[in-house]
Amino acid sequence: MNIKVNGYREERIVCQPIRFAGVVLVTVLLASLFLGESAFAQDAKSVELHLAPIRDSGVSGTATLSDVKDGVQVNVSVQGLPEAGVEHINHFHGGGTCADVQAGKMPPVTIPLKTIVAKEDGTGSATTTIKDVNLDELLGKDQHRFILVHAKVKEGQGVPPGISCADLPQSSANTTFKSLPSSGGLPPVVLLVIPLTLGLVGVSAVLVLRRCIA
Repeated sequence: MNIKVNGYREERIVCQPIRFAGVVLVTVLLASLFLGESAFAQDAKSVELHLAPIRDSGVSGTATLSDVKDGVQVNVSVQGLPEAGVEHINHFHGGGTCADVQAGKMPPVTIPLKTIVAKEDGTGSATTTIKDVNLDELLGKDQHRFILVHAKVKEGQGVPPGISCADLPQSSANTTFKSLPSSGGLPPVVLLVIPLTLGLVGVSAVLVLRRCIA
């Protein structure tokens, strides 16, 4: 509603200024997104496995498995690779353990991982994200699994022998997980409730803003 004072049109203030309401709304939405991410981060988990040499290959390293938003991220990092520039395939194998590989058996491949390329210093690494799964499911008690790094692929050889291996601990065996960095120590449930509440406040702000404009 507008009135005239001394020949000028002045707007009667009925509610908070529209600009201020807009700033509040944007702040609420950003806070909701931030706290939602924090809730995921605090609930995420990670486990680091030791890759041990197979048959005195001299190749060792680590495999770090971490919960991420769209699955499980697997980072395999090795050292002691004998020849620079060589590609080393590596996989999850199921239905067996590293002891089986040492004994000359090769359980089937269940999940392929990105190829590792050896560097001049004998190191190499590769990171793969396994979609639509979490760490608890990957370490499930349904079967034994292990990560195996293979030797150089030779023509006509088929699957090359393993050179470095790590058994996956099963969740039924009281696996100790390392929590990924969180954002302040609040329980995940609380961090999920807060953005929901802020979202409702944001909706209310929009309705009030529409009334002001009207």
